[in-house]
Amino acid sequence: MNTPFLRRSSGLLAMALAAACAVAQTPVRLTTNSGPGSRHPVVALDADVVAYVAIVNGSRELFTVATDGSAPVQRTSAADLRVGHGTLDVWPPLSISDDGRWITWWNAQGVHVFDRRLGVSTLVATSALLPFPQIDGDGSRLVYQAPVNGDLEVFVVDRAGLLPPVQLTQNSGAGRRLPHLRAGKVVFQKLVGAHMELFVHDLALGTTSGPLTTNSGGGNRHGRLTPDGSAILYEAVGADFLEPLRLDLGGGAPVPIGPGTSGARLPAGDGDQQVVLQSTATAPEVWFADPALTPFTSASRGGHRLPSIDRHGQVIVWQREFQSRNEVWALRRCWPSATRTYGPTGQPSLGALLPFATTYRCQLSVGVASQLPPGTLGVYVLGTPQSVPLAPLGAPGNWSLVTIGSWQGLLADGQGRFAVTTPLSTTLLQPRTFAQFVVFDAAANALGLVTSAGFETGGL
Repeated sequence: MNTPFLRRSSGLLAMALAAACAVAQTPVRLTTNSGPGSRHPVVALDADVVAYVAIVNGSRELFTVATDGSAPVQRTSAADLRVGHGTLDVWPPLSISDDGRWITWWNAQGVHVFDRRLGVSTLVATSALLPFPQIDGDGSRLVYQAPVNGDLEVFVVDRAGLLPPVQLTQNSGAGRRLPHLRAGKVVFQKLVGAHMELFVHDLALGTTSGPLTTNSGGGNRHGRLTPDGSAILYEAVGADFLEPLRLDLGGGAPVPIGPGTSGARLPAGDGDQQVVLQSTATAPEVWFADPALTPFTSASRGGHRLPSIDRHGQVIVWQREFQSRNEVWALRRCWPSATRTYGPTGQPSLGALLPFATTYRCQLSVGVASQLPPGTLGVYVLGTPQSVPLAPLGAPGNWSLVTIGSWQGLLADGQGRFAVTTPLSTTLLQPRTFAQFVVFDAAANALGLVTSAGFETGGL
């Protein structure tokens, strides 16, 4: 993080954004009249799309809904989706690609992939016995479990089902495998002695590692990979309770996420080290770990919450009883903000100024990367758009692209980056801001200044 050097600003924008993010968000019910059983909601990592199951004329159907107030859309008809044993199986029968386009589901015919853009489903495998298909983030392939000689084994198949499924495990023994796929890795559980333990298969190398866990107890591990495939979130029995844990695949011992209680934890992680899970005292509630574990729902009734989270923890979805039916609920902690650059970038004395915009949790960082020494002075300018060449002042190729409404002094960090971080808004309609970075570089030109491209943010 950069160290502020000087600050002169009206402060109105920063105060408005901080106030917006300080507002306590209220969970919103996205569905109604969904019928009996579970909804099994899953949210796309990088799109405002939630997939779930609801009852229509006695048949379970696939639906999608956004969190912006749009009405749910029914995606299948008379498909009679299956969700596991009965109507309350806890492992998700649906999965969704990161961009929200591809959704997996299954019924008596087998495993299907729904294309949300074309509005059609494709049968990719004939397995109908608890396959629980899970698609990779890019939507290119999916894994599922299917019986072989009495054992449930793990298979992988391409999204279109053009090639025969490939069996990844052999002689797995009793119980479910519950495979999960991320970043070319497949985590699954298999019986070792009297305990279910976790294994990982690398699709690129064709190798399986494990068991990665020991003495995990009875029941299912419900293991899920983090979005980048670097860690596994799972649950294991400890001190007679199910305990949520994180295991980094790079090495080290499992790390507890929070205290254990009875019932499934079902931990799901985002890309920013945040975790949602369910835990219970009287009835299951949704808990959020960052890193401390705190509940953000209350007064729930029986049944499971089955939480799901997007890439930056900006949206959390779950199911909860409403008027004697389980319905889909969402908590949007903030809205993403579009950022684009415009105009020319000046040439520094070393390398180039490279603009970037990154999101972490509910914060947006915009800046420029450079090869200039750490501690180089820069300025972040906020204002209205303009286009004034600085060549007449001795800085050819540089332009003043915003008026000076307010400014903030910065020092380049250890990697030569200049950056400003602001909280993302809790409102869908966000103010447009225009900004530019100015770097003091005496060797670059006679004026000793280098300007970045302009940044336009918001305006959604």
